[in-house]
Amino acid sequence: MNRDEKIAQIRKQKYFVRGDVAVFAAALLLLGLFVLIAFMTPKERGDSFYVYYKGEQIFSASLETEAEYIFYVKDGVGVVEESDGSSEYENYNRIVISGGTVRVAEADCADHTCEYLGARSWGEIICVPHDMRIEIRGKGLETDV
Repeated sequence: MNRDEKIAQIRKQKYFVRGDVAVFAAALLLLGLFVLIAFMTPKERGDSFYVYYKGEQIFSASLETEAEYIFYVKDGVGVVEESDGSSEYENYNRIVISGGTVRVAEADCADHTCEYLGARSWGEIICVPHDMRIEIRGKGLETDV
């Protein structure tokens, strides 16, 4: 077989055959199934939350009591205290506990991602500009890894 015949033979070949399409379809179906299982399984509710500033725990409270707290940075130190409703702070996050969930109701950072995460009863809420993290803990939420 000369060079031109080889090129003609290669051009006749198909890019995908039925077996290839079946394998790709099965892989996509399994990937979709794993994503659905990961996001749709019911999660255990936490019973308390912890606030961290620069990786160090600075505050904890129960999710059972309705309350409002303010996190702010003062002289390079993260502070959490009960909110009085005013917004005269700089670098702050207003944390609201309601119905067994915690959420950041207001923040003065540039991206407001922590606000968009909404009310959570499990997991974490992270505010990268303020280097603040809220971690929700409770029975059944721990893993043995």
